[in-house]
Amino acid sequence: MDDVDLEHGMLRIGKITETKRAFVAFLRPETLDFIKSQYLPRRDKFVSGITKPIEASGLFGGDEVIERLKSRFLPFDQGRLRREIKEATRQVLNRDFELYELRKFFATWMISRGGVPESIVNTLQGRAPPSEFRVLIEHYWSPRHEELRQWYLRHAPCLLCRET
Repeated sequence: MDDVDLEHGMLRIGKITETKRAFVAFLRPETLDFIKSQYLPRRDKFVSGITKPIEASGLFGGDEVIERLKSRFLPFDQGRLRREIKEATRQVLNRDFELYELRKFFATWMISRGGVPESIVNTLQGRAPPSEFRVLIEHYWSPRHEELRQWYLRHAPCLLCRET
């Protein structure tokens, strides 16, 4: 999986659009443990179940499809995954749920409960800074991945953590 660095708890996103510059996302140690012990074995079984029939069919381009599935952390169609999440949340919450609400919760938590500077939250969420800060950000301020990871680990909400 080219996009995952499990040793450093980092997902490489590398997405650049007009408004987003999402290069990396960090994972908490508890999330890494869950991924290694629960998710990856199930993911590998799922990918194997999909790729065996493709290999057996010998279809042209099948090898490329197989390699793409094996290299992805989430080997699913993104559009379908979003629809499934929305349908599941509609059934559970009895209302429409926008994935944006997760970004909003994350930013609110980090800023109001963690006291994290907005520039760090904006960087973690891949937001392009306002034009008046663009020169500062692009030419002078360059946070290292380790510095961002430490902000994340100290202040991000944790779903798999146990309160002590």
